[in-house]
Amino acid sequence: MGSLRWLNLFLLVLFPLLADIVEDASDLRDNGRVDEAITKLKSAGSSGDIGAEQLLAKLYLDTEQYPEAIKIYTKICPILKSYECYNELGISYITSGIYSDAVTAFQKSLELQPNFATGYSNLAQAHLMLGEIDKSESNHKKALELSPNNPIIRINYGVFLVKMKRYQRAKDVLYPVVAENDSLFYAELYIGIAHYFREEYHSALIHFNRGLAINPEYYDLYYYRALLYYKKGEYSDSLEDLKMVDKLFPTNEKSIKLKKIIMKNSKI
Repeated sequence: MGSLRWLNLFLLVLFPLLADIVEDASDLRDNGRVDEAITKLKSAGSSGDIGAEQLLAKLYLDTEQYPEAIKIYTKICPILKSYECYNELGISYITSGIYSDAVTAFQKSLELQPNFATGYSNLAQAHLMLGEIDKSESNHKKALELSPNNPIIRINYGVFLVKMKRYQRAKDVLYPVVAENDSLFYAELYIGIAHYFREEYHSALIHFNRGLAINPEYYDLYYYRALLYYKKGEYSDSLEDLKMVDKLFPTNEKSIKLKKIIMKNSKI
């Protein structure tokens, strides 16, 4: 009896303590201190506690540690049976380049929540990466049907249209988004790309500059502006932007190729 009493007391102390640690880690995440939150959860030995593991998976997703996130999500999603969990698993897969598994995860999420508009948008992107164009577009349209005013869903569809070379339609979708919200650099980027591929360089430059004013740390804005400068024969400006691409994304290959072309075709 004495041993059982001490065991019960130990459990009563342990579980509130772990709950406090999870709460503290969640607060750290909310305040942008993600690495500290991960350290706190791992040092607490939170494996086996579903809430702690779920938070740890989210933290791994935040920090682009996708294999670690996938390992936890594949364990806990069948237990939680949550559409959010499967959606986050799908995001972990798609950002890891594992597109078929991403499709499966997003489909499971939608089975659990058929009106989840973002899930259809995410599924559309996974289908696009697999080259399944018709499936991608149908899921984009389903997402828009469910949530026509969602700016992220509209941007995702605009990106799809740009990749399909339907540039005017892409602008028709994306211009209202930036008119309603002046902080969406990704929409500015793809409006700029749509103009660029139609050789509307002045308009493209306006939108690349707007995107950089919003987010001066996004490498693709510099890359596409570098392409634009190259097309205009402004090689020095193009190379300056490529330096920023290299700084922000050192392992990229696009910048290397463009630099070689510029050096070959110019006297710089």
